[in-house]
This record gives sequence, structure tokens and C-alpha cells, in this order.
Amino acid sequence: MNISEKIIETGIVPVVVLDKSEDAVPLAKALLAGGINFMEITLRTSCALDSIKSVSQNVEGMIVGAGTVINKDQAKAAVEAGAKFIVSPGLDEETVIWCNENNITCCPGCVTPTEIMTALEEGVSVLKFFPASVYGGVKAMKAMAGPFPEVRFIPTGCWLCCTNSASRKFKHY
Repeated sequence: MNISEKIIETGIVPVVVLDKSEDAVPLAKALLAGGINFMEITLRTSCALDSIKSVSQNVEGMIVGAGTVINKDQAKAAVEAGAKFIVSPGLDEETVIWCNENNITCCPGCVTPTEIMTALEEGVSVLKFFPASVYGGVKAMKAMAGPFPEVRFIPTGCWLCCTNSASRKFKHY
């Protein structure tokens, strides 16, 4: 089973922003204790790469990835630190191509049919839907599921849509 399939099976990928790298390992262990074996450490802070490295080297069973990756150089640095997958807020084709060439799972942010079609052309079908609440949340993801049944969305930035009782009828990925 590849990482994309594991993400779909798990159904949740916590997005983690850390201010201190020493918090990374205890948090990863707490997530594992709670039954969650994925975490996306965002590259929004200066300690992100060190945090990814610490988790990848010290927490067996945790699949750590890098989030908020906006270009190929960041993807390379994250993978060198130990990231097993890459998540981007948008679709950067150069990053997707590099990830594909290096057998790294990449989940680019896609919210329009054109972006989704471009991702599919590059062989990517697990996509970040960000910011979900701004782009229509569950209603938009359901609408996109019609023409793109092979796509699985990871909704992010959708606290309101994910806590809405109506959204519980739609399986989030």
C-alpha cells in the first residue's frame, strides 16, 4: 500500500505548526498513542525541517510529511529531512514532477476543474482542497466528485464545513 492509499485509509492528516523542534517527537508519540500515524509538519516556521528530521529519525510508525511546500527546492529540503509526502497549498507542476520522479507522494492544492485536470495529467489523484471553506466546502467537493470520481480530497481550512452536521454525510479524505 502506497502513502496515498494509506492517507485515504486513515482519513485524517493532522496539520502541525511547531514553534520549537523539541515539541515534534512528543507530539508525534501522542498522535500515535491516539491511533493517528500521519502528521503534516508545515514549513511555516524556522524549525520545521528540524522537526521533520526529529520525527522521521525518532518515532517509529509515524509517517511524517511536509506541508505548505510551495516549490521544488522546499520539497527537496523536506525529503532530505525525512518527509515521506509533500502537501502544497496550490499546484506547482515543477514540484509535482520532481516528486513523481523521486517516488514521493505529493498532494497539491487544487480547487478548480483546470487544476484538478492538470494534477490528474501528472498522475496525482489525492488532492488538498484548500481553503475548503472559502471554495465551497463539502458542497464544492461533492460537485467535483461528479466529473472527477477518481479524485480524493483532503479538505483543509474548513473548520466550519467539517463541523457542520450536514458535512458528516460526505466522507472526507
